[in-house]
Amino acid sequence: MVSGIPLKGEVMHINQHFTLRRLFNENKKARVAQYIYLYVAPTAHSGLGLFTARAVPANGIVLDVQDEDYLAGARSYAELIARGFTDGDIFQVGPDLFLPPYGQLDDFTNHSCEPNCGLRVYPSGFDMIALREIAAGEELTYDYSTHLENPEETMVCRCGTGSCRGIVRSFSQLPAAVREKYLDLGIVAKFIVENHTHNRPCP
Repeated sequence: MVSGIPLKGEVMHINQHFTLRRLFNENKKARVAQYIYLYVAPTAHSGLGLFTARAVPANGIVLDVQDEDYLAGARSYAELIARGFTDGDIFQVGPDLFLPPYGQLDDFTNHSCEPNCGLRVYPSGFDMIALREIAAGEELTYDYSTHLENPEETMVCRCGTGSCRGIVRSFSQLPAAVREKYLDLGIVAKFIVENHTHNRPCP
């Protein structure tokens, strides 16, 4: 979610440049030490990104974080913006509930209009799911719009894919075919799904 400033020629492996103590609050119950094949490195267009050093099969779990206090830091959009966070820093988890940077690997996950991953968020954490086979060395991305329904929040997209939309907007503003694809994959935030179902016209 947070794109950093590229460090020329420097690949930041978690087990080399970051310690687990720095990346993760040791008082939280996040179980991520098994994912030492994930690393942070500069991307071509979006600052730092999250990468995998080994192949991941389609539908495989790329990252699984369990934390009973996962949503404890959620605040309103206005409060987080007033604290100095930007749209690119925060992650929406409710109609007007957003998480600031969590101190987890997903903080470095960039947006793509052709993502290779999707997020399934629960009250006690989240799973990052591979939407297709992912090769070793690939950047891990997801479509921010699958967890965004806020008319005040937009971001310039620099994913560089053939279907790049140029601007990242709310889920409801995606083309209908894209919305249905993401809904079928089960990677849209629950609060968005509930709203989408409620507003869907009766057959």
